[in-house]
Formats: sequence, C-alpha cells, structure tokens
Amino acid sequence: MVAVRDFSPETLKSIAEHLDASTEFEHLVYREAELDAIWSLTGFSLAQDSEAAYHADVKRLHEGAHRAHDLVGERKPREAAALLRKFL
Repeated sequence: MVAVRDFSPETLKSIAEHLDASTEFEHLVYREAELDAIWSLTGFSLAQDSEAAYHADVKRLHEGAHRAHDLVGERKPREAAALLRKFL
C-alpha cells in the first residue's frame, strides 16, 4: 500500500505504478483507498487555498482522483493509472 501524505508527483507516480501492477481484488481495494486519500487531501487544499491557478490545477486533480477511483471500482486499474499520469 502506498502511504499517501500528499498529492505530489512522486505520490501520484507511485499510485499509478501500483495500479498498473494490481490484479487481485485486495490490491484494488488498496488502490481505491489511496485514491480516496488523494481526493480528500485535494479537497482540504481547495477549501484552504483560493489562489486561482493553483486552485484550478488542484480542482482538476480532485475530479481526476474521483474518476480514477470509479475506474478501479469498474476493475479498470490500468485506465485509472493512465488518467492519474495526466497530472504528472
């Protein structure tokens, strides 16, 4: 499981790599939890920082993490990884 402490490129890259390698149901549950953490962290950030350019980028990542989570739920981890990599 990836320790999600932030939504840095390194964290996103690690999650994407794990998504690519996830084949078992248990792995997908971990990936969903990691994406939930990204979604939560970006949500907290959006509530605290209103700088326009930063806000727009974080909002896109927030929405992307939600969509990636849904893709994992649909058993499409590689598609979720590709989506997450768009934010690197």
